[in-house]
Amino acid sequence: MRLSAAAFTFATLTAVAAAQVPVTLRCTPTDGSAAGCYYCPGYQTVVKWNGTRLHSNSINLLQYHNLDVKVTGTWNGSLVEVTAVELVNESFSISGNAHLGTSADYNTTGANGDIAINLAALGNSFLVPIQDLALQLNPAQMAILDAGVISGGEFQSSLAIPNVPSLVGLRIYGQGVVLQANSAMWSTNVDTKVIN
Repeated sequence: MRLSAAAFTFATLTAVAAAQVPVTLRCTPTDGSAAGCYYCPGYQTVVKWNGTRLHSNSINLLQYHNLDVKVTGTWNGSLVEVTAVELVNESFSISGNAHLGTSADYNTTGANGDIAINLAALGNSFLVPIQDLALQLNPAQMAILDAGVISGGEFQSSLAIPNVPSLVGLRIYGQGVVLQANSAMWSTNVDTKVIN
């Protein structure tokens, strides 16, 4: 039997998507309705701000709704199968009022001396480019806002918001990536603001 190039490509992509990729992510689990799915089976718990499904056969994820957590599990291309959950402090926030003509501050927390990269985007997504690193921003709309050394427990970057009335109502997203002194890398939770 001979496969066409399209069939071979589809079969290869399906096999890759079905692979179980180890992942660790910092997030806020929430109800599936936050992803716009009120009565969908399998959407009882999702990652806040992007709707990625979280599932576990051994952990009651409902007890972690609306809390900052570090989730460990595997990503199969459609959901994260959770094997462990740990309460953590929020590791990323967007502060400031996001008004036209002002700025929003992107804040990544971590250990002093670690390197932080603040990422900005106009959309969300979920991908695992390398083991244990979960990016929750749309890669087609993502940009590095700034990078530097964490000092005083935080690295801050400012995103200037132009005084352009057509930007009112635009949602901006942010996430941080931290490179530790031991070369381990991890991604933060996501935060978002609406420009007003």
